[in-house]
Amino acid sequence: MAIDPIFHASRTELDCEIPGARLWRFELWDDNQYVPYFYNPALNAGATRLAFIGRRSGQEQVYLLDLASDAVTQLTHARGTGQNWSPYVRQDVDGVRPQFIAWSQPDWEHVVYWEDNTLCRVDIITGRIERLFELPEAVVPSVPHCSPHGWLSWGTIPAHLQHRLKQGASVLDLESELRTGCGLWVFDLHTGRSIANVETPFWSNHVSASPDHRRILCCHEGAWTEQRMYVYDVTTSTLAPLRDQRDGARIGHEFWISTDVVGYHGSNGGTGFFGTIEVETGERTERPSAAPDTQHYGHYHVSPDGRLVVTDGEVSSDGISIAALDSAQLDFRTVCRHGWRREQDQRFHPHPHWHQRGRYITFTGCVEASGGGVQSRLCLLELPATGDSWP
Repeated sequence: MAIDPIFHASRTELDCEIPGARLWRFELWDDNQYVPYFYNPALNAGATRLAFIGRRSGQEQVYLLDLASDAVTQLTHARGTGQNWSPYVRQDVDGVRPQFIAWSQPDWEHVVYWEDNTLCRVDIITGRIERLFELPEAVVPSVPHCSPHGWLSWGTIPAHLQHRLKQGASVLDLESELRTGCGLWVFDLHTGRSIANVETPFWSNHVSASPDHRRILCCHEGAWTEQRMYVYDVTTSTLAPLRDQRDGARIGHEFWISTDVVGYHGSNGGTGFFGTIEVETGERTERPSAAPDTQHYGHYHVSPDGRLVVTDGEVSSDGISIAALDSAQLDFRTVCRHGWRREQDQRFHPHPHWHQRGRYITFTGCVEASGGGVQSRLCLLELPATGDSWP
């Protein structure tokens, strides 16, 4: 039996600075709605359904938006309490863990999410929920990532340290204590078993399996001046740094571009850059911004053909911008506005993701709330057809 829609979204078309492109903001209820973390797609493979997290009646749950009818179905009725993931979401959150969701690939028939320490999977048609895996109470998960072939990866930190983060401690305050008790996990959605449980000498975040499942990318969460990017080799069971940072570079927001190539952004000597590195050889290309003095903190994602990069920072703090990767410098062009402000938490951050078909970019936008303050909204950027003169 199919789940009945609970709501129909209305669309607002917004200004877009690329000729032929269209930008949609979806208007739902009067509270937050936001896309998954930037390295997990919000849209399914066919670009027909959008999975998101929404807050209604004081709880955050997983929802599905059908783009043909704009009908919204509620996939979860989670009862988790204190789900906030400090220090990035400090406000009390009930329901599912915020932003801890991913499409189950390659079937695209389920959405995976965390409720407390239980990894769950919900069928998008029937609403049937499976409890896949239970983490020990002594640890809590970080943001998961699902590979194109069904490996779900995440990091863990000790539960008592997560509690201290909720009480106001910073990651840097706990740096020495986070050297023990942390790890990365990999779970195979096909076989229903754990593939790896690796202890790491730092808070391991941005954990993601390569498309060929040979390597696990992760980062040392905390100060970006630390050695940041690491790769775990599944075959040899070894964890090693990816890019040496002894040149003073600050690195962040790592993600797989292809089986052997990782993308990231950073700065060096005040100049911002977007980098790509080949895992096998260590060969890297780091393209500086054409306007380094205006770079803003942001997340980056690459188009499926590898020609373009999108970010929610760079040119301005409130804009989605795109640059071509075929030159020595990145000349970013603002496409549209997202309205995010730095003081807001992860549920408001745009987190743009370039869909695998190349025509769509999903992100979270911000609007002024009717009762004051700011709320987050789902946004869909539809780009011009291939061959049009852009960017």
